[in-house]
Amino acid sequence: MGIKSLNLTNDEAVEYLKENVKIHDNLEISYNRIFAEGEILNMDFSEYFGKPGFKMLINLENDSSHPTIEIDVNEIKDDLIEFHHFPKNGEEVLVTII
Repeated sequence: MGIKSLNLTNDEAVEYLKENVKIHDNLEISYNRIFAEGEILNMDFSEYFGKPGFKMLINLENDSSHPTIEIDVNEIKDDLIEFHHFPKNGEEVLVTII
């Protein structure tokens, strides 16, 4: 099975993450000067300060000092560069932000 490649805008990329990434999928994400890879432990769509939120909790691979991080996707949306989605059930998807 090959890798599906998508070129998306920042807003489309956020929608992709909301609609397609599930708990226990693996994700490699690059934004600003940060690269993180690991398993999705939780996705939170709670409202924050009156606005819809979108946070992902990621268990980082090979990092024993801080094994999990929380990414506020709406906050880093404009800094997204690309991400590589490895679903538990399905085809790998590489998303490049245009």
